[in-house]
Amino acid sequence: MKFAKVLARVTWLLVTENTVSYQRLRRDFGLDDGALEDLRRQLVLIHKVATDQGGESLAWAHAASSGTASTGLAPIRPSAPVAAAVATSQPAATVSDAERRPLTVMFCDLADSTALSARLDPEDLQDVIRAYQETCTGLIQAYGGFVAKYMGDGILVYFGYPKSLEKNAERAVRTGLAIVEAMGGLNAGPGRAKGIEIAVRIGIATGLVMVGEVVGEGLAQERTVIGEAPNVAARLQSLAGRNGIVIGALTKEIAGDAFLYEDLGARELKGITGLVVAWGVAGLRDAGDERADEAETESGAPPPTLVGRDEEVGLLRRAWQGTKDERRGQVVLISGEAGIGKSVLIDGLRAGVLAEGLPRVTFRCSPYHTNSALYPVIEHFKRLAGWQPEDAPAARVAKLEAMIEHYDQPLGETLPLLASLLSLPLPEERYPPLTLTPQQQKQQTQDAIIAMTLEAAEQQPLLELWEDLHWADPSTLELLELLIEQAPTASLLMVLTARPEFVPPWPARSHITPITLNRLERQHSEALVNRLAGTRPLPAEVVEHIVAKTDGVPLYVEELTKTILASDILRDTGGRYELTGPLASLAIPDTLQESLMARLDRLPQVRELAQLGSVLGREFAYEMITGLATVGETALQAGLGQLVASELLYQRGRPPRARYIFKHALVQDAAYQSLLRRTRQQHHQQVAELLESRFPEVVRVQPELLARHYSEAGVTERAVTYWLEAGRRAAGRSAYPEAIAHLHQGLAMLADLAETPERARQELAFQSTLGPVVMATQGYGSSAAAVIYHRARELCRLVGDTEVIYPVLFGVYLLDLVSARYRESIEVANELLELARQAGNSGARAAGHLALGVSLVQAGQPSLACEHFEQSIALLDQEERRPIAFRYGLEVGATAQAYWAWSLWLLGYPDQALERGRQTLGLLEEVRHPYTESRG
Repeated sequence: MKFAKVLARVTWLLVTENTVSYQRLRRDFGLDDGALEDLRRQLVLIHKVATDQGGESLAWAHAASSGTASTGLAPIRPSAPVAAAVATSQPAATVSDAERRPLTVMFCDLADSTALSARLDPEDLQDVIRAYQETCTGLIQAYGGFVAKYMGDGILVYFGYPKSLEKNAERAVRTGLAIVEAMGGLNAGPGRAKGIEIAVRIGIATGLVMVGEVVGEGLAQERTVIGEAPNVAARLQSLAGRNGIVIGALTKEIAGDAFLYEDLGARELKGITGLVVAWGVAGLRDAGDERADEAETESGAPPPTLVGRDEEVGLLRRAWQGTKDERRGQVVLISGEAGIGKSVLIDGLRAGVLAEGLPRVTFRCSPYHTNSALYPVIEHFKRLAGWQPEDAPAARVAKLEAMIEHYDQPLGETLPLLASLLSLPLPEERYPPLTLTPQQQKQQTQDAIIAMTLEAAEQQPLLELWEDLHWADPSTLELLELLIEQAPTASLLMVLTARPEFVPPWPARSHITPITLNRLERQHSEALVNRLAGTRPLPAEVVEHIVAKTDGVPLYVEELTKTILASDILRDTGGRYELTGPLASLAIPDTLQESLMARLDRLPQVRELAQLGSVLGREFAYEMITGLATVGETALQAGLGQLVASELLYQRGRPPRARYIFKHALVQDAAYQSLLRRTRQQHHQQVAELLESRFPEVVRVQPELLARHYSEAGVTERAVTYWLEAGRRAAGRSAYPEAIAHLHQGLAMLADLAETPERARQELAFQSTLGPVVMATQGYGSSAAAVIYHRARELCRLVGDTEVIYPVLFGVYLLDLVSARYRESIEVANELLELARQAGNSGARAAGHLALGVSLVQAGQPSLACEHFEQSIALLDQEERRPIAFRYGLEVGATAQAYWAWSLWLLGYPDQALERGRQTLGLLEEVRHPYTESRG
């Protein structure tokens, strides 16, 4: 028998018999001394459910707190109805992954059980306890609680597990009050018959817990709960008087003003660190006793309808009509908090344009690609070209050609640019490699994209949607700014959405109209609730509750309404809904976490799929989640179908080519945050390894995606490698902001590794890549560049790297030069030149002579400087000029010619200076290095 089963069965023996001898355990379970000691440690030290009785036996630890040990009152097995209720509410044994949950715990104990056991016959006492348990269990279930364990005459109850509902703390307190009230009925029945008065003591506490692995089987099956709340609840119960309820401060804070409280002050509780503020519950603040039954049902509600946005809808329609009638481009920026209705607003516009048969395109920014250059643009072109995952490169080229030919753009010029953007290899016999510098390629790619957009808008009015700009990468915003500037020249309506924290990088323009979405007014919230309810009207108090709790946020209105429609507090009578339970237990979620869990807890596999999807991102492919899911394909498709049907996900296409999109980013966040930290890490590592093994193209073109997943997985070494690759790739494309972000991410992770020679070499690779990028964006003399290059120089000395030292010293020389530290710059240039001579590196020698020459000119020695410029030019290999230019950040030959010309002019040789100037222009034409050209 497996140890877990032995543990579960022994636990149940302790619950039912109170004491079990070690001799019996050896005999009944065949345990040797080692196994018996392991069992003792688990029960006594780890789970703390038993105590050792002098090395002879184990005793149920909770007997003392319930009066069992002192009275001889043995725990009894729950009655058949209670047992059935507990069995049906037990968590599924197949779900073993631990998770984080906010949990409200109630500990309910029968008061004065010692006196009862002394007065009553054991059978009569059993009848009393059975009636007490049945009464409590019915009320607990009515309010959405879960009986975790019967401990003698005590009951341990969870609110928030295994099913998460709204307002768990308030529900627990209402249950306690209902139980206290129900004691009157018990006293009128079994109590009067036995000549006793039955009372309870209740303690309630709230806190974040980890719900762990399933332990035990049958009625004894439970999940371990790790956290302080269960212990605090048990200790607070000991403070309560007869029929008293004592709660912790956090429970009171969450429960709010629904109850009347008595301040019991800060108390010192046994086993709890620090003082605990305790509050007594005196009763409901409002009159009446409500019963809840919130098991979810299918609501049948239609999709949410746009309400309360007449002004904004009218503005968008007028803008679209003006675009069509006047052939005049416009831009509308919609701003609002998460869940305020930005997506619903543009969905309405999109649907109208679709009905007209006119084109509309959508660019969707991603929170996982904020540093992936032009990510939404790349994804758009992949969709526009009709690429499929199984397409060979030749097929993708053909589709891209067909797409471009639809526009009046030169195929030979445009296709290589887009192919490079999409990381698509081209046949060299048809398309020679691009000979542009990264900056030229970037500009021409931007021009091509804008030209295609404007041409499409010239053919017929075009709606272009840019969603979630608060997640846009810098290169996308740069392109967008260029497009916005030219929008008035074509029949183009651009509608942009962003959260309030987004600050547009472009200046205000007359053709840009801002829209700020505010919260709904009361009548609009009511209208939205009624439309969600469909043809059957909701009771007025239900509508009032939703409107009062959701505060005009459309997403909250939508989610809370659906939660109520899916619960059993409403009964469908055919023509209308009737209220059958309390509304106070339902409230607007602070986040969507509770709402999400309430809708998914009925089917754990569906919840797990939502969590897996949340790790993959806002949008994910069926083929990706297939590689991660532990269920079969039939169950996977069924689960995803339920997520789509519940409107948590949108679906595009059919499996196996389907893609899924979380309807709201907040839903994705809620699913993600419900995962344990270690579970998230495991999933991120699985995603990264899946990408490496099955999607090499993604690895090649999006190393930052691998870097992010490995970072979240805590696999630092792999993450560092991919951050470096991502930084180099972005720098090679002149996507400098993205390159800086990637490299800084990698450096931050590198700091977590132990200080070793290998770490020093890796840091040197990061710093030497980062240096030229920072100089290009912040200037030669920037303080950031100084920190980078001085650190890189120190690392070169530490690891003895003779290859990286050359551009590093060149960077240090530039820092000294622009700071007018000419003596220092000459020293650094001489060091660079000497090292290059020793190694026989002609390219580095050329850079060294250039550095020394420029320093000498600045130091007032132009004649000597000319000798170094001449040597620098002579050392350059024609084939190496381009790689050298990008390694050192400038074109060495052209720069040497330019400074030689200047030196000759200073020496009084204007004709020779002019000739050198002409040669400089010739060299620049050959190499085309934009940064060198920009320096004059």
